[in-house]
Amino acid sequence: MTTEEPIWDEEKLKRRYLKASKLLFLFTVLYSLWIALVIMGVYFLQLGNKWAVFTIGQWILSAIILISIVIAIEIIFILHNTLSRKKYLQPEQPQQPVYLQGKQVNSYTIPAGAKGGIFSKTFIMIDETRVLNLRYQMIPPNDLWKQKQ
Repeated sequence: MTTEEPIWDEEKLKRRYLKASKLLFLFTVLYSLWIALVIMGVYFLQLGNKWAVFTIGQWILSAIILISIVIAIEIIFILHNTLSRKKYLQPEQPQQPVYLQGKQVNSYTIPAGAKGGIFSKTFIMIDETRVLNLRYQMIPPNDLWKQKQ
């Protein structure tokens, strides 16, 4: 996994949240306009209490619930975006170089970041002072324990 992939995912997620926020805002504004129309119809135009199917109290209660849900979703969007950004901005801890028989070992795992399971290890001499350790995951952990982790 390269360092560019999280940034791409973060930007893609940010665009999705922005689009969803716009749609939620538009829906809430339209719903609020509908509630204003219902209130004007009941009180100013004297159309009666149930001309819009529900009573005025039910419409206002539904608007309160809708706005509360939209605010909660927006808070979740903001928190998730903020927490995911902090996770990617945290600097990685520098690892101490590993030495084997006096040679520095550079390890690479395929697939990147794989943990658990059975790996093959191949050591390749780069030069007099460095060795390349290729770790290839042959069996993932879910195949070993049939997803009973």
